[in-house]
Amino acid sequence: MDKVLYYTSRVINVYKQRKQLAGYTTIFNVVEFPKLLDFNLKVIYPSKSDYTLAIKLSKDLLRIGKPIPAIDVVVSAIALNRDMTLVTSDAHFVAIKEIRSYFKYLHTNDC
Repeated sequence: MDKVLYYTSRVINVYKQRKQLAGYTTIFNVVEFPKLLDFNLKVIYPSKSDYTLAIKLSKDLLRIGKPIPAIDVVVSAIALNRDMTLVTSDAHFVAIKEIRSYFKYLHTNDC
C-alpha cells in the first residue's frame, strides 16, 4: 500500500486492540485522541494548500448535496495533496471519492 494516513476512528480501534500502527495521522486526530501519540505515527499539520483544496472540496460537496464535516474535508485534502491512502471507518468519505475519483481511501468495518 502507498503512504497511509490514519483517521481517528481507525486509530481508536487499533488502540483498544493493543496493536501497533506505523504511518501518518493529522494534528486534528492528535487533538481528538491524544493517546495516538503512543503509536509510531508521523503527525501532519495542514498547509495553506491543504486549506485551499479543502475549500474547493467543500464547494463541490455542496454542489452535489453531500457536505461532510469541515475537519474531514481538511483531512481529505491532506491525503489528496500528498497522494496518501486514508484509512478510516467513517463511511461519509465516499462523498470525497464522488468528487475526486483519484481519492484513495480504505474503509474498514472493524471500528
